[in-house]
Amino acid sequence: MLITKSGISKLYFTELPKEVQERFHYNPAKAAAQSVEQNANLTARSLQRPDVTANATEPMAKSGIETLPPITVKLNDELLNALKMTDKLDALYKRGCSSAEFVAAALPVESVFMNLQKKLPKGDPRRDLLANSFDAYQNVALVLKANEQGRGQRPDATIGAAGVRKVMLTKILQGNMTPEEKNLYYAWRKATETNP
Repeated sequence: MLITKSGISKLYFTELPKEVQERFHYNPAKAAAQSVEQNANLTARSLQRPDVTANATEPMAKSGIETLPPITVKLNDELLNALKMTDKLDALYKRGCSSAEFVAAALPVESVFMNLQKKLPKGDPRRDLLANSFDAYQNVALVLKANEQGRGQRPDATIGAAGVRKVMLTKILQGNMTPEEKNLYYAWRKATETNP
């Protein structure tokens, strides 16, 4: 992420000069291998489901919010597994990692999140929550870097915001929201509609 006077831009490691990639310990072969492995693990998990066969119609998942459009159980499980991948980022932050460590751990997670975003229709609140969750993790990396350079404090509030979004999306996907959690969801929706 680059912050300039004209706004925020997102650059992928593959678009950066080799010197910058090396400075952040980016290894394209390792990143590609991790992405392939994670996608294979997600596929293997979904194939292990006894109620899903290749020729059967995919069952639909029940959402914690009744007004959401239905999604398949497979996509629901993929989203839950992606959210679990961020547990490593939470643990790294908690132990006081550097921004380089955080970015290295976030790279493979980012590709999974981006692929899943494409599977959800635009305007679906689950897609927005997924994007908001990972945006918060990306902001954690930026603020960690600034903190290392002596600008500002550690991003405790930002990691907290990522956690709240992650829990909210997890509860929606699991279909077990309390009335208070539903109120929080509706408040979030209202805020995003007035501040897109």
